[in-house]
Amino acid sequence: MRHAALAGLTLAAGLLAAASAARAQDDERMALSSELPITVEDAAAIEKGSVDVKVRAFFDRLKGDGGRNRLTFDPELQVGVANGLALKVNPGYRVGNADDAQQGDVKLSAEYNIREPSQGRLGLSVEPLVSIPYGWGSKTTEAGITGRLTQPLGTAAGAPRLHANLSWRHLFDPASDERDNRFIMAAGMNAPVGPATAVAFDVVREQSQERGKADNFVEAGVRHLVGEDLAVGAGVGVGFGPDSPRYRLLLGVQRSF
Repeated sequence: MRHAALAGLTLAAGLLAAASAARAQDDERMALSSELPITVEDAAAIEKGSVDVKVRAFFDRLKGDGGRNRLTFDPELQVGVANGLALKVNPGYRVGNADDAQQGDVKLSAEYNIREPSQGRLGLSVEPLVSIPYGWGSKTTEAGITGRLTQPLGTAAGAPRLHANLSWRHLFDPASDERDNRFIMAAGMNAPVGPATAVAFDVVREQSQERGKADNFVEAGVRHLVGEDLAVGAGVGVGFGPDSPRYRLLLGVQRSF
Protein backbone atom coordinates (compact mmCIF):
# COMPACT_ATOMS: atom_id res chain seq x y z
CA MET A 1 0.00 0.00 0.00
CA ARG A 2 2.84 2.33 0.90
CA HIS A 3 4.62 1.56 -2.40
CA ALA A 4 1.39 2.20 -4.32
CA ALA A 5 0.93 5.54 -2.56
CA LEU A 6 4.55 6.50 -3.31
CA ALA A 7 4.11 5.53 -6.95
CA GLY A 8 0.93 7.60 -7.09
CA LEU A 9 2.66 10.65 -5.63
CA THR A 10 5.57 10.25 -8.06
CA LEU A 11 3.15 10.02 -11.00
CA ALA A 12 1.23 13.08 -9.80
CA ALA A 13 4.44 15.06 -9.46
CA GLY A 14 5.45 14.05 -12.96
CA LEU A 15 2.10 15.11 -14.38
CA LEU A 16 2.29 18.47 -12.61
CA ALA A 17 5.80 19.06 -13.95
CA ALA A 18 4.67 18.14 -17.46
CA ALA A 19 1.66 20.43 -17.19
CA SER A 20 3.85 23.27 -15.94
CA ALA A 21 6.27 22.77 -18.84
CA ALA A 22 3.38 22.69 -21.29
CA ARG A 23 2.00 25.96 -19.89
CA ALA A 24 5.42 27.60 -20.18
CA GLN A 25 5.75 26.34 -23.76
CA ASP A 26 2.27 27.62 -24.61
CA ASP A 27 3.15 31.05 -23.25
CA GLU A 28 6.44 31.21 -25.16
CA ARG A 29 5.16 29.93 -28.49
CA MET A 30 2.33 32.47 -28.36
CA ALA A 31 4.69 35.42 -27.78
CA LEU A 32 4.64 38.07 -30.51
CA SER A 33 7.61 40.01 -29.24
CA SER A 34 9.33 42.74 -31.25
CA GLU A 35 8.32 41.80 -34.79
CA LEU A 36 8.99 38.09 -34.55
CA PRO A 37 7.53 36.88 -36.86
CA ILE A 38 5.29 39.80 -37.99
CA THR A 39 4.87 43.49 -37.21
CA VAL A 40 2.12 43.37 -34.57
CA GLU A 41 3.37 42.83 -31.01
CA ASP A 42 1.75 41.57 -27.82
CA ALA A 43 1.43 43.03 -24.33
CA ALA A 44 3.28 40.14 -22.73
CA ALA A 45 4.44 39.86 -19.13
CA ILE A 46 8.01 40.97 -18.31
CA GLU A 47 10.08 39.23 -15.63
CA LYS A 48 12.87 40.86 -13.64
CA GLY A 49 16.26 39.50 -14.69
CA SER A 50 15.08 38.18 -18.05
CA VAL A 51 17.35 38.79 -21.05
CA ASP A 52 16.29 38.37 -24.68
CA VAL A 53 18.53 38.75 -27.72
CA LYS A 54 16.80 38.99 -31.10
CA VAL A 55 18.37 39.04 -34.55
CA ARG A 56 15.95 39.98 -37.32
CA ALA A 57 16.12 40.80 -41.01
CA PHE A 58 13.47 42.33 -43.30
CA PHE A 59 13.59 42.38 -47.09
CA ASP A 60 11.34 44.84 -48.93
CA ARG A 61 10.75 44.80 -52.68
CA LEU A 62 9.67 48.33 -53.50
CA LYS A 63 7.42 49.60 -56.27
CA GLY A 64 8.53 51.92 -59.08
CA ASP A 65 11.98 53.02 -60.28
CA GLY A 66 12.71 49.66 -61.86
CA GLY A 67 12.11 47.73 -58.63
CA ARG A 68 14.29 48.89 -55.76
CA ASN A 69 15.22 46.65 -52.83
CA ARG A 70 15.84 47.27 -49.15
CA LEU A 71 17.34 44.85 -46.62
CA THR A 72 17.07 45.86 -42.98
CA PHE A 73 19.13 44.26 -40.19
CA ASP A 74 17.46 44.85 -36.83
CA PRO A 75 19.09 43.24 -33.77
CA GLU A 76 17.61 43.93 -30.33
CA LEU A 77 18.66 43.46 -26.72
CA GLN A 78 15.90 43.45 -24.09
CA VAL A 79 16.61 43.31 -20.34
CA GLY A 80 13.96 42.96 -17.65
CA VAL A 81 15.06 45.44 -14.96
CA ALA A 82 11.96 44.87 -12.83
CA ASN A 83 8.76 42.84 -12.97
CA GLY A 84 6.75 44.52 -15.71
CA LEU A 85 9.58 46.80 -16.93
CA ALA A 86 12.16 46.15 -19.67
CA LEU A 87 14.80 48.33 -21.32
CA LYS A 88 15.54 47.81 -25.01
CA VAL A 89 18.18 48.89 -27.52
CA ASN A 90 18.31 48.00 -31.21
CA PRO A 91 20.75 49.47 -33.75
CA GLY A 92 19.01 48.78 -37.07
CA TYR A 93 20.70 49.38 -40.43
CA ARG A 94 19.42 49.35 -44.04
CA VAL A 95 21.28 48.35 -47.22
CA GLY A 96 20.23 48.09 -50.86
CA ASN A 97 19.35 50.62 -53.58
CA ALA A 98 16.32 52.25 -51.91
CA ASP A 99 16.39 55.98 -51.08
CA ASP A 100 16.79 55.32 -47.35
CA ALA A 101 19.53 52.66 -47.69
CA GLN A 102 23.06 52.95 -46.27
CA GLN A 103 21.71 54.42 -43.04
CA GLY A 104 20.14 53.23 -39.82
CA ASP A 105 18.60 54.12 -36.47
CA VAL A 106 19.52 53.34 -32.89
CA LYS A 107 16.27 52.89 -30.95
CA LEU A 108 16.21 53.20 -27.16
CA SER A 109 13.00 52.32 -25.35
CA ALA A 110 11.44 51.21 -22.07
CA GLU A 111 8.43 48.88 -22.15
CA TYR A 112 6.09 48.90 -19.17
CA ASN A 113 3.60 46.04 -18.89
CA ILE A 114 0.61 47.49 -17.03
CA ARG A 115 -1.36 44.26 -17.12
CA GLU A 116 -0.40 40.86 -18.55
CA PRO A 117 -2.85 38.92 -20.75
CA SER A 118 -3.72 35.83 -18.70
CA GLN A 119 -6.79 33.88 -17.59
CA GLY A 120 -8.74 35.46 -20.45
CA ARG A 121 -8.20 39.03 -19.27
CA LEU A 122 -7.01 41.95 -21.39
CA GLY A 123 -3.28 42.77 -21.41
CA LEU A 124 -1.91 46.31 -21.76
CA SER A 125 1.58 47.75 -22.19
CA VAL A 126 3.14 51.08 -23.18
CA GLU A 127 6.58 51.81 -24.60
CA PRO A 128 8.11 55.29 -24.96
CA LEU A 129 11.08 55.41 -27.30
CA VAL A 130 13.60 57.58 -29.09
CA SER A 131 15.14 56.81 -32.50
CA ILE A 132 18.52 58.37 -33.35
CA PRO A 133 19.54 58.16 -37.05
CA TYR A 134 23.08 57.49 -38.25
CA GLY A 135 24.87 56.72 -41.52
CA TRP A 136 24.85 58.36 -44.95
CA GLY A 137 22.13 60.99 -45.42
CA SER A 138 20.96 60.69 -41.81
CA LYS A 139 17.81 62.60 -40.86
CA THR A 140 16.71 64.01 -37.53
CA THR A 141 15.84 62.30 -34.26
CA GLU A 142 12.35 60.87 -33.81
CA ALA A 143 10.58 60.11 -30.52
CA GLY A 144 7.21 58.67 -29.60
CA ILE A 145 5.20 56.10 -27.72
CA THR A 146 3.52 52.77 -28.54
CA GLY A 147 0.49 51.26 -26.82
CA ARG A 148 -0.36 47.54 -27.10
CA LEU A 149 -3.50 45.57 -26.25
CA THR A 150 -3.76 41.78 -26.15
CA GLN A 151 -7.03 39.91 -25.55
CA PRO A 152 -6.89 36.11 -25.08
CA LEU A 153 -9.91 34.29 -26.53
CA GLY A 154 -10.16 31.90 -23.60
CA THR A 155 -8.57 31.14 -20.26
CA ALA A 156 -6.05 28.51 -21.40
CA ALA A 157 -2.42 29.57 -21.84
CA GLY A 158 -2.54 28.49 -25.49
CA ALA A 159 -5.81 30.22 -26.36
CA PRO A 160 -5.81 32.33 -29.55
CA ARG A 161 -5.13 36.00 -28.95
CA LEU A 162 -6.21 39.26 -30.57
CA HIS A 163 -3.77 42.19 -30.68
CA ALA A 164 -3.95 45.92 -31.41
CA ASN A 165 -1.00 48.33 -31.56
CA LEU A 166 -1.04 52.10 -31.94
CA SER A 167 2.15 54.16 -32.22
CA TRP A 168 2.71 57.90 -32.39
CA ARG A 169 6.00 59.37 -33.67
CA HIS A 170 7.23 62.96 -33.56
CA LEU A 171 10.05 64.07 -35.88
CA PHE A 172 12.25 66.86 -34.56
CA ASP A 173 13.21 69.57 -37.07
CA PRO A 174 11.44 67.99 -40.10
CA ALA A 175 12.05 69.11 -43.68
CA SER A 176 9.31 70.97 -45.54
CA ASP A 177 8.04 67.76 -47.18
CA GLU A 178 8.07 65.69 -43.96
CA ARG A 179 5.45 65.12 -41.28
CA ASP A 180 5.90 66.53 -37.78
CA ASN A 181 3.78 63.66 -36.44
CA ARG A 182 2.82 60.29 -37.85
CA PHE A 183 0.98 57.15 -36.73
CA ILE A 184 1.54 53.41 -37.07
CA MET A 185 -1.41 51.05 -36.58
CA ALA A 186 -1.48 47.25 -36.53
CA ALA A 187 -4.16 44.69 -35.65
CA GLY A 188 -3.88 40.92 -35.75
CA MET A 189 -4.20 37.56 -34.08
CA ASN A 190 -2.19 34.42 -33.37
CA ALA A 191 -3.12 30.83 -32.58
CA PRO A 192 -1.28 27.57 -31.81
CA VAL A 193 -1.02 24.91 -34.50
CA GLY A 194 1.24 22.44 -32.71
CA PRO A 195 2.98 21.74 -29.40
CA ALA A 196 5.82 24.15 -30.28
CA THR A 197 4.37 26.20 -33.16
CA ALA A 198 1.97 29.11 -33.61
CA VAL A 199 0.81 31.13 -36.60
CA ALA A 200 0.08 34.85 -36.71
CA PHE A 201 -1.72 37.28 -39.03
CA ASP A 202 -2.01 41.07 -39.08
CA VAL A 203 -2.89 44.20 -41.04
CA VAL A 204 -0.52 47.18 -40.78
CA ARG A 205 -0.74 50.85 -41.79
CA GLU A 206 2.38 52.96 -41.28
CA GLN A 207 2.47 56.62 -42.22
CA SER A 208 5.80 57.53 -43.82
CA GLN A 209 7.89 60.48 -42.71
CA GLU A 210 7.28 61.93 -46.17
CA ARG A 211 3.98 63.78 -46.33
CA GLY A 212 1.10 62.08 -48.15
CA LYS A 213 2.62 58.59 -48.16
CA ALA A 214 1.93 55.43 -46.14
CA ASP A 215 2.80 51.74 -46.21
CA ASN A 216 -0.04 49.21 -45.94
CA PHE A 217 0.52 45.49 -45.40
CA VAL A 218 -1.24 42.20 -44.83
CA GLU A 219 1.15 39.77 -43.12
CA ALA A 220 1.28 36.11 -42.07
CA GLY A 221 3.97 34.36 -40.09
CA VAL A 222 5.04 31.27 -38.13
CA ARG A 223 6.82 31.13 -34.77
CA HIS A 224 8.47 27.86 -33.72
CA LEU A 225 10.25 26.89 -30.50
CA VAL A 226 13.55 25.01 -30.69
CA GLY A 227 14.10 23.85 -27.14
CA GLU A 228 13.16 25.95 -24.11
CA ASP A 229 15.11 29.15 -24.81
CA LEU A 230 15.30 29.49 -28.59
CA ALA A 231 12.56 30.61 -31.00
CA VAL A 232 12.67 31.14 -34.75
CA GLY A 233 10.18 33.06 -36.84
CA ALA A 234 9.42 33.72 -40.49
CA GLY A 235 6.78 35.89 -42.11
CA VAL A 236 5.68 37.35 -45.41
CA GLY A 237 3.78 40.54 -46.10
CA VAL A 238 1.98 41.79 -49.21
CA GLY A 239 1.66 45.53 -49.70
CA PHE A 240 -1.42 47.30 -51.01
CA GLY A 241 -1.83 50.93 -52.02
CA PRO A 242 0.30 53.11 -54.33
CA ASP A 243 3.15 53.76 -51.86
CA SER A 244 3.54 50.33 -50.25
CA PRO A 245 6.31 47.86 -51.08
CA ARG A 246 5.24 44.98 -53.32
CA TYR A 247 6.10 42.44 -50.63
CA ARG A 248 8.12 41.97 -47.46
CA LEU A 249 9.96 38.92 -46.08
CA LEU A 250 10.77 38.65 -42.36
CA LEU A 251 13.19 36.25 -40.64
CA GLY A 252 14.23 36.24 -37.00
CA VAL A 253 15.81 34.31 -34.14
CA GLN A 254 15.21 34.95 -30.42
CA ARG A 255 17.39 33.59 -27.60
CA SER A 256 16.26 33.93 -24.00
CA PHE A 257 18.57 33.78 -20.99
